[in-house]
Amino acid sequence: MEMSSNVFVAPGVLRIAYAANIAILVPVCLGMLSRNAAASVFQGAVDESEGLRLLVFSLWAAILVSSAAGLLAPAFFAPLLLVQVVYKALWLALFVWPAWRAGQAVPWGVASVFAGIVATWPVLLALAMRGLR
Repeated sequence: MEMSSNVFVAPGVLRIAYAANIAILVPVCLGMLSRNAAASVFQGAVDESEGLRLLVFSLWAAILVSSAAGLLAPAFFAPLLLVQVVYKALWLALFVWPAWRAGQAVPWGVASVFAGIVATWPVLLALAMRGLR
């Protein structure tokens, strides 16, 4: 099924998600550029690795730039929100849940933001598709 602007009756509601992404990701991306990103962004619960840090920075910077574009073309960038829900839900299920169950350190700040996005973006997508504001 092709996701076009015809699918969205009220794509403007998606601007809430794009604006939230921008507000969250500007300071996070700046933090990812520091050498101690694991300590600051992931609260020390993830080991520092320059390659992993730059990979995560690249992903989040791409989401940041795409979110800025999404403010101008909300329906076109809607798949970005779905990708966010999928990868964040997977990270919560495959990293946070097992670490928490094993009594290991969990970056609750990042995990809480991810959980909020996983719960909220599908609602905004549904509202945009149904035309509710």
